[in-house]
Amino acid sequence: MSTIERAGERLSATRQALSPDAPVAKGGNAAVGTIVDESLEAPAAQSKIHVPPSKVVHPDISLTSLDQHFLLAPEGGRSRTAEEFRIIKRPLLVNAFEKTPDGVKYPNLIMVTSSVQGEGKTFTSLNLAISITMEMDSTVLLIDADVARPGLSWRLDVRDRPGLIDRLVDETIDLAQVLLKTDIPKLTVLPAGITHKRSTELLASGSMRRLLSEVASRYPDRIVLFDSPPVLETTEASVLASLMGQVVIVVEQDSTTQGIVKETLAHFETTDNVFLVLNKCKAGLFSNQYGYGYGYGYGYSYGAYGDADAATK
Repeated sequence: MSTIERAGERLSATRQALSPDAPVAKGGNAAVGTIVDESLEAPAAQSKIHVPPSKVVHPDISLTSLDQHFLLAPEGGRSRTAEEFRIIKRPLLVNAFEKTPDGVKYPNLIMVTSSVQGEGKTFTSLNLAISITMEMDSTVLLIDADVARPGLSWRLDVRDRPGLIDRLVDETIDLAQVLLKTDIPKLTVLPAGITHKRSTELLASGSMRRLLSEVASRYPDRIVLFDSPPVLETTEASVLASLMGQVVIVVEQDSTTQGIVKETLAHFETTDNVFLVLNKCKAGLFSNQYGYGYGYGYGYSYGAYGDADAATK
């Protein structure tokens, strides 16, 4: 994950100028970071998640049962993916707790989305949540807000559990009753809940605003991550974005075109709080050119959109 930059006016080609229909490749747009797809390499030995039994009280979700090749280990080992997510989370945490952007009410509400399905937003949401729990002073509430296709709830095997939509339909439900504990003590999950034909209206309702106020302000150290629907496939994503403090858009390398990214950004009222993450990158994407010697493919690039040559010099 390497380039750290806001979207919007500084949407920049970090490697080369791209035509509107060219694929976003090699850091083609400004980004919070890039995620190297380790599946393109020979699989390395995966660290196992170990949580001291004394800190676990009847977890509802066992992350240790999931495929560890795609998950970070919460004890914070130095894998390639762990280092990449450390880069991605840093500017988000700074905005949330240190330098709140002007006009942002709840900077700790962070939405993770994509332009279309399949770019890796759920993978990013889950691993970003785990990475943030490694911080000394942060807890995470991870919410499955992709209510039409709840991939996070499916991956965690909690599709049949009440969750976000149930709480929006009936505000008398105690939020604590629908929050699920995990075997990572600082990570809690709110599933998508029931399917509802008026989900867009529910996400835009006063009930949703009251819920956001509650989850954002109850704990001062809490980051609330939303695994959101894709922007170009549903109307729910644009509604959610208007309520968020920060937005992370996952962009798939060599698949998502620059034109699609621009179309996605056009759905937001402002891009001052929008970041891009380049996902599924080939190993060594940045290391050959930038050569910092860390071996993780880090690279940073800043510049105005269209100033690709300056960004690579």
